[in-house]
Amino acid sequence: MSRSQLFASLFLIGIIGTSAVTSAQSIDDDILIDDYWRKSYAGNAEAQRLLAVLLSYEYAEDGDIDDDEHFTITRLLECAALQGDQPAIDQLQNINANFDISETGECYYTGAGYTADDPKPADPASGTFDEDALRARAMNGDPAAQFALAEYLEGQFLFFDAFEEAEGWYNCAAKQGYAPAIEAMTGDSGITTYPASEPCPFTNRTMDANGKITERFTSFRLVEIEPAPAPEPVPKPAPEPTATAPATDTEQLFADALAAYYGDGMPQDFTRAMELARKAADHNHAGAINLIGVMYLNGSGVAPDATEAAYHYRRAADLGDVSAMVNLADCYLHGIGVDVSLPRAREWYEKAASDGDAYAQYNLSAIYKSGAEGIEPDPVLARKWMKLAAENGDPDAPYHYGHFLEYGIGGPEDPAGAIAWYQKAVELDDTNGFAAMGRMHYYGEYTTEDLELAWYYLSIAAARDHVEAKTWIEVAAPSVTYEQRARASAQVTRYLAETGAQ
Repeated sequence: MSRSQLFASLFLIGIIGTSAVTSAQSIDDDILIDDYWRKSYAGNAEAQRLLAVLLSYEYAEDGDIDDDEHFTITRLLECAALQGDQPAIDQLQNINANFDISETGECYYTGAGYTADDPKPADPASGTFDEDALRARAMNGDPAAQFALAEYLEGQFLFFDAFEEAEGWYNCAAKQGYAPAIEAMTGDSGITTYPASEPCPFTNRTMDANGKITERFTSFRLVEIEPAPAPEPVPKPAPEPTATAPATDTEQLFADALAAYYGDGMPQDFTRAMELARKAADHNHAGAINLIGVMYLNGSGVAPDATEAAYHYRRAADLGDVSAMVNLADCYLHGIGVDVSLPRAREWYEKAASDGDAYAQYNLSAIYKSGAEGIEPDPVLARKWMKLAAENGDPDAPYHYGHFLEYGIGGPEDPAGAIAWYQKAVELDDTNGFAAMGRMHYYGEYTTEDLELAWYYLSIAAARDHVEAKTWIEVAAPSVTYEQRARASAQVTRYLAETGAQ
C-alpha cells in the first residue's frame, strides 16, 4: 500500500491523530513509540489507535508501507475497536485488508477478547485501563492512585497537553509522603516540586495508610471525613438579634445572661447564665437561644450535648441570628450534633455571609475554592468571598486574598495588589503574611528589593516554624550581608519579645 493510500484512510481518525504527528516531529520517535507500545500491550485502546497513526508515518518514510507493516497497523486498530473505540471501528471500515475483526475476535497483541461493555479494572497493569475509576480513587485522596494517574498522564502529554496535570498529581501523591512519587520527582525528571504551602490542585482530600480520608479546605480549615472529629469548642457568642424585637425586660434578661456567662461585672456563673438565657428564650430571643446552644456545646452549666446545641443553633438561626447561622454551619461542617453535610454548611454560611459575617465569608470562600460533596469548585466566588472576609476583618483572610491576587485565582493576576494584603496580614501578626512579604522583598519584582527587610520578615516566619520561610532563608542567605543580618536579627528579637513569641 502506498503512503498516500494509507494516509487517506488514517486521516479520518481525527484531530488527535494529526496533533500526534505534529508533536512527534519535535521529539524522539523511538521513545514515543516504545511508550505507546507499552500502553498498547497494557490494553489502552486509545494508545493502540494512536500508535497505529504514528507507525503509519514512520513506516511510510521510505515511500511505501509493506504488507507486514500494514498488518501491524490494522491489528492495532482492531485491538482498539474490540474495546469499543469508535474512531478505530470507523477506520477499519476504510482499510482495504484481507482480514477484519470477525476473523479472530480477540486482540492480536494482548489476546483479550473484551469489549467496551465489559468491566475494566482501574490498574493499567491488569489488562485494560479505566481512567475514570482511577481518577475517582485519586480524587478521594488515594496517593497510590494519584501516582498511577500521574504516570499515565505523563505518557500522554505529547498528544493531550496533560503533562501539567500529571505534574500536579505527582505533587499530590508526594505531599502525602508516597515514596514512588517522591522518587519520580527527583533528579532530572523535569517535574516541578510545588511549594510546601501549595495544596494539591485537584482535590482537598488525603488518605492515610489505613484508608482514613481527611478533607482540607485548601490552606484553611481541616475536616475529618471518616470518622467525624470530636466537637470543636467555643463557637462565637451571638450578637443581639436583628430579626426579632423582644420586649425590654427580655433584652435585659439576655444582657444579664451574657454578663453571668462571661463574668462581666460579676462572678462567672454558668448556671445563672443558663437560667436567665432560658427565660429570654421563652420569649423567642434569638441571641439567648444561640447562647443556650453554645453552653450545651461547651458543657457550661449543663452536661455537654452536641445534639441540643445544634437544635438551639437551628432555632436561633431560623429567627435570624447571624452567629447562630455560623454555629449551625460549623455543626454541619464538622458533624457536631448532626450528620456532616457540606451543602447544608454552605447554605448557612452563605446566609451569614450575606449578612456580613467575616468568618462565614472566609469559610464560604474555602468551600468554593475546594469544592466537595457535589459542590463544584468556583474560584470566582471563592475570590469574591475571601475579599469580603478580608475587608470585614477576618484575621486569616488578608493573606489568603493576597494569594488569590498574586496567582490570579478566580480573576486577573495582581501581584502588586497582593502586597497590600500581605502587609495587612503582617499587621495582624499572621505568620503567612511575614513569609509572603519576605519573599516579595527578596525578589523585588513588585515592590522594592530589600534584603535586610526580607531577612527580617522571613526570620519571624521561620521562628514560628513556617516551612517555606526556612527554605527561602536558605535561598537568600548568600545574598544577605553580615551587617544586614545583624540589624534584622535585632529587630526580630524585639518583635518576638513584644508579641510573646519564643
